[in-house]
Amino acid sequence: MVKRISALIIACLLTFGCCSCSFSGSDKIDVSKKQTDDVSSIMASYSVNSTKDDFIVMVQDLGGVYKELYDEKGIHIKFKGGFDQIFDKNGNRLSRENLNYGDTLEIQYSGKLTKNDPKTITAYKVIRIV
Repeated sequence: MVKRISALIIACLLTFGCCSCSFSGSDKIDVSKKQTDDVSSIMASYSVNSTKDDFIVMVQDLGGVYKELYDEKGIHIKFKGGFDQIFDKNGNRLSRENLNYGDTLEIQYSGKLTKNDPKTITAYKVIRIV
């Protein structure tokens, strides 16, 4: 009898564990984890030039390796997978409507910049810092 109850409990725990691992409907993530090892991060401000279709950020002209990221018209953000991946610093999902012009954003992206006009990067996720 004890063996049957133990087996039933183990089966339930395994079933619950497998189901919870595949659940992806959460609106919260661990923003401290990067998607892959080859992810770069930049800090930028949400631009007043943003529209419903264009997510645009402004990067400060810091010179050096960051020089190519500066553009007075801003940098366009495309999201990997085609869907916005915007979160607050606690990992709660946000939409563009939650952003205010000038908000400080951490953008985790592929490290590649298209140099065409407009300059564009592909982001894995955007985290609103302030």
